[in-house]
Amino acid sequence: MGLKDKRIAVTGGRKGEEIRTLIEKQGGKAFIRPAQGTVFTNAAHVVQSIQEIIENPPQLVIFTTGMGEKRMAELAEANGLGKPYEQLLRTVPIAVRGTKTFQHFKQKGITPGTVADRGTIHQLEESLAIENQSIALQMHGENVPTFIKTLEQANNTVRTIYPYEHTPPEEAVVEQLVEEMESGLLDAVAFTSAIQVRYFFDYVENKKKKNAILSLLNDEILPVAVGEVTEEHLKERGVKRVLTPTTPRMGAMVMAMSKYYQE
Repeated sequence: MGLKDKRIAVTGGRKGEEIRTLIEKQGGKAFIRPAQGTVFTNAAHVVQSIQEIIENPPQLVIFTTGMGEKRMAELAEANGLGKPYEQLLRTVPIAVRGTKTFQHFKQKGITPGTVADRGTIHQLEESLAIENQSIALQMHGENVPTFIKTLEQANNTVRTIYPYEHTPPEEAVVEQLVEEMESGLLDAVAFTSAIQVRYFFDYVENKKKKNAILSLLNDEILPVAVGEVTEEHLKERGVKRVLTPTTPRMGAMVMAMSKYYQE
């Protein structure tokens, strides 16, 4: 019962009730405050992007999620592009972010040449010392302007593909979360994806509350990330200390909080 009497806001909505149960089993109280909206696919744009890279193959394809590649493969197959798309994957060098994405390709019989095994964009950037190349970059609904800028500064041409896109969260929910933080109600805030970090900080910046919120997260409220990728985004926004489990899983995140409060 390491979370006894602890009040924890969770910014993920999709598995909110599952996380609530895990927190309550440890004696805590969960406040589910989704900081991201729904996920959708702009199929026409994705199919157009697939057609473009088939007709004009890049010198490197970067995949940041296996789920996103699976969606691309489904759309290619449904639009008569399945075989040329599969052939592209087997002839063009591939770089991937994370072991899940690597395993996804291994199951397809493809071994990516570059693997950022910690799953962070920063590690992926360090792994790719490339210049003067054409690159197709598959993202999972989250833009990474710094990474793209770094690639372009090395005289690379970057085409982005978004198999999944996100809608913003309900503003009233984020406003409620901010009010609960300011009132002293919360002991911790747990972020379960990088996109939640972006939407949350975009909101507080727009409301001119970023400095006050950062002060709370750095001194009074425990910021928690489900994994290194989310932690990286929190630190980029100015959060100095983040509790992150060694394994990027919801259960591991809750147990890390429990252990933290017991020490």
